[in-house]
Amino acid sequence: MILVLDDHPLSRQGISSLILSFKENENIFEAGTVREAMAFMKNHLVDLAFIDINLGSESGFNLIRWIKNDNLDTKIFVITSSSRQCDFTYAQELDVDAYVLKDAFIDEITYGLKSIERGGKFYSSAIMEKLNKETNDEKAIHSLTQRELDILSLISQGATNATISNTLFISQGTVKKHITNILSKLNIDSRVEAVIFANKNSYVLKNVIEKSYKKNLRKEYI
Repeated sequence: MILVLDDHPLSRQGISSLILSFKENENIFEAGTVREAMAFMKNHLVDLAFIDINLGSESGFNLIRWIKNDNLDTKIFVITSSSRQCDFTYAQELDVDAYVLKDAFIDEITYGLKSIERGGKFYSSAIMEKLNKETNDEKAIHSLTQRELDILSLISQGATNATISNTLFISQGTVKKHITNILSKLNIDSRVEAVIFANKNSYVLKNVIEKSYKKNLRKEYI
């Protein structure tokens, strides 16, 4: 028995059709909510669950945690539009068997099914490529000094050099030098690219800035 959890009916139907093209006689139950999926699984043995993470007001992770906590022998195939590193990392921590993006080629989904049948795991090439890029971006952010992090954050908010100068109590000449260093470390060429970079990596940038400030505070108390 296979379970398909997705809050969009067309997505559920599409996934079910794909499964049937691979396993013609498979029984499939489609659920639109976590509660509906749990209710079904309490009374039926599910060998494989296709789970979307983003379900409107709820998360597919709730079902994954429930499956793991109840030690159910159900393979988990995450098929989602979320390519966020934090979602993928958490899915790995929960030991899911496959993680594929919804816009992946059909061959990838089919290969994921075959990998699971062989007892292996499968992660979409698209998500791995994106994560490798994000990892490089994160390394670049970590290479910035506290002052450069502050300036990059202000740039992302649309601050001019004059505003940055007044906010951080440094000269505009110093601001320009810091911006030159930022562009070099991030391997980008313009202020506009810096804004795009900061907004794209806002989650990582925020965390790095917070950790940097906490580290500096600890040093002051030592």
